[in-house]
Amino acid sequence: MPSEKMTIRDIAARAGVSRATVSRYLNGGHWVSDDAAEKVRKVIDQTGYVANGHARSLATGRSNSAAFLLGEPQEVLFADPNFATLLRSVADELGQRGMSLIMMTTDNDAEEKRNMAYLRGGHVDGVLLVSWHNGARKSLITSLHDIDMPLVVAEYPSIDVDSTSYVHVDDYHGAGKAVEYMLARGGRRIAMIAGPKGPSGTLDRVRGFKDRMSAAGLDAGLIEYGDYSQESGKAAALRLRARDPKIDSIFVSSDPMATGALQALKSQGLRVPQDVQVIGFDDQPIARLSDPKLTTIRQPFAEIGSHMVSQLIGLINGDKPAGTTLPLELVVRESTR
Repeated sequence: MPSEKMTIRDIAARAGVSRATVSRYLNGGHWVSDDAAEKVRKVIDQTGYVANGHARSLATGRSNSAAFLLGEPQEVLFADPNFATLLRSVADELGQRGMSLIMMTTDNDAEEKRNMAYLRGGHVDGVLLVSWHNGARKSLITSLHDIDMPLVVAEYPSIDVDSTSYVHVDDYHGAGKAVEYMLARGGRRIAMIAGPKGPSGTLDRVRGFKDRMSAAGLDAGLIEYGDYSQESGKAAALRLRARDPKIDSIFVSSDPMATGALQALKSQGLRVPQDVQVIGFDDQPIARLSDPKLTTIRQPFAEIGSHMVSQLIGLINGDKPAGTTLPLELVVRESTR
């Protein structure tokens, strides 16, 4: 049967479910069991069925699209693979629900004003806000709440925690995990290269580092900051070595910064991990390509994207805001003892 002639009635008959179930699936999957959703998805894949988006929008008052709003300069999307990985996950999750993705960036007042004008026009049903480098702008979160826009933030929100849905990782315990591993392998002069000051991720990782070091009765003050780039990691490692040449371990808040730290240590004739052990963060591809291969804290980007989309769909369908905190995993490779 040609896909252009397929109707919801046809999909329901082939899948063995009700038309209402197919309709709910196409409108975000709310109140559809996993078994029924799988049956509908298979029929849609087999037939190439495409819903009439314009007709559905008129009937439901929805655009069936969501905005991925990056609160950073556009070039960061290509420079930091974490953003691209999350974007791919979000696009896949939305696509499975028959929703389109609109990419937007905002890192200044003028862009924020233009974006808000577009969002007020009803072109999207919700917003996924991501700003790991700069931290989500308080004014932007407030503006989105003011227009009752369903919103999920990819970090612990700076304001309105009770009324803002969010998905973030357990940065605090992730940092603690890294410190504990270094301590267990003889680390005593442990330093940290943190990310940009301000975002909740940096604050939580620094707090986790300090608390675990203090609990061990060790100096928690050996901290330098970078901007997640390789160059900033190299510069921060050199500053740390100038402050204390006896540093034997470094916890670094991103894998690119960690590879920069490896370069700095090698430039001073130090061996990793024999002289100084290094742990990165994120488990980017660069962690597996560095020499030595990086021990790192793995972020579950696919799971982050899945939770963000699920929570956004819930908000669109009337659910209350919710917060999700995901655990982090230590991946051991060659840069630790």
